[in-house]
Amino acid sequence: MPTDIGTRLARLEKLLHTAIRAPKLANASLENGSVDVYDENGSLRAIIGQQPDGTSGVVHVNGPPPPTPTAPTLTSILGGVAATWDGTFTDVDAAPLDFARIEVHASSEAAFEPTQDTQVGTIESPRGGTFPIPAETPVHVRLLARNLSGTASNRPSAEVGPVGPAVVVAQDVIDGIITETKLAQQAVTQAKIALGAVTEDKVAAGAITTSKLTALSVTAEKIAALAVTADKLAALSVTADKLDTNSVTASKIQAGAIDAAHIKAGAITAEKLDANAINGKTITGATIQTASDGPRLVLSASRLRAIGTNGSSIGMEPNAAYPYIYWSSVDGSNQAFVNVSGSASDANIGINSGSFTDADDSVSYRWRTFFGNDFFAAERITVKGAQPVGGRLFLNKSSAYLQSGPGGGSLSLADKTATVSAPTIRAAGVLKADNIAIGTTTITPVPNKPTSVTLTGGLIKGANHRAFVTPVTSVPGDQVLGVGVTGVSASGLTIWLHRSNSTKTSVNWMIMGED
Repeated sequence: MPTDIGTRLARLEKLLHTAIRAPKLANASLENGSVDVYDENGSLRAIIGQQPDGTSGVVHVNGPPPPTPTAPTLTSILGGVAATWDGTFTDVDAAPLDFARIEVHASSEAAFEPTQDTQVGTIESPRGGTFPIPAETPVHVRLLARNLSGTASNRPSAEVGPVGPAVVVAQDVIDGIITETKLAQQAVTQAKIALGAVTEDKVAAGAITTSKLTALSVTAEKIAALAVTADKLAALSVTADKLDTNSVTASKIQAGAIDAAHIKAGAITAEKLDANAINGKTITGATIQTASDGPRLVLSASRLRAIGTNGSSIGMEPNAAYPYIYWSSVDGSNQAFVNVSGSASDANIGINSGSFTDADDSVSYRWRTFFGNDFFAAERITVKGAQPVGGRLFLNKSSAYLQSGPGGGSLSLADKTATVSAPTIRAAGVLKADNIAIGTTTITPVPNKPTSVTLTGGLIKGANHRAFVTPVTSVPGDQVLGVGVTGVSASGLTIWLHRSNSTKTSVNWMIMGED
């Protein structure tokens, strides 16, 4: 039986209401992809789903600067100060939903600007908190807010300070914490000790040593009879000047008690020696030597030498114009020396290897190495024909120079600069520099409208910065109409992409800092 038009309209209306009230994405999913969130100006604000690095989640991008936090309160504590933030802001009533943290910055200087060097910690809760700052002197403190995309508040909080650490008073000191080693020298004087406070039972064994007694403070009447016995005397503590004349007689000297360590220099003279007391030694005029020839030690008024079997020697020349120590071969061609060489440098060590040739006698070699109070130098003097072909290394406190030989290249470091001269320069790994940052970002453009993304959070060295960007595309000039940058700084840049369609496009970027 045909249904009338009114019944059919009622049924269609019911089906329409049911479709409107049903969930829109009840059975939807993202398969290895993401959803980009833009604001009304076309700027990317968030990426939901699969991220460029392979992770998944919600990533905040290019968020607006968070509000300015209120100034902290500072409290003196032992070893520093405590900075407390009450969780409020100067220009809004509540923390933004993309709140990340509050940075705590401290400096001994007033009116400072927060930098990475002044940051001492963070407060992670939007409800506020307290952060202890270790300090020995008064400090100034400011706060800076950060959101989840890394953007800082336009202004730091008002500056508070200076406030210094708390003074340690008696009730802050734990019993027994101040020991003898923690007292300044002469801190405890006689005037600070109560009469009778120091008794025999309060003096630790061995606590009173000779160095702690005033000269002549211990007199005979203060020493109990027989209190000083042999085992209480330090070795060599009783010297001749402490004995009465003729108080030590032969009968009071123990057999073997007098050895070389107890004999005064010059006390034994030639007339006090028996004949033949010195045997096996040769004394010739002002020279003392262990033998007349062959391996021997030779001591004269001007030098000391140790001479080997073949005539090589080690010697000291204290009376030369510049006194030195040397090691020498028989003919003197291989010689190392340590000397004082005058005003050019106070002390030098030099080593000469001597000359030798290779198997076919075509190349002559000789090494020289020098050490000074402010330099080091090493040379390989290699001669083929009449041309030197060796290398050289020179280091001092302000520069360094390395040369591998004629045509082999060189490296020079001086005055904060480096110069490399070589046919080929190779690096075994990746070259990195603090004044260069590179990366890749992804932009989903609004068709026929320049679309931007801002990258922040960098710490690129240099006073001035330049940026270079290029799209990863096979259709330049066709669909990709152009790229550009603005806002280049040490912390980041803004990249613009102009494309005729909304295809997501990767853009490679690089920032370089210079003086």
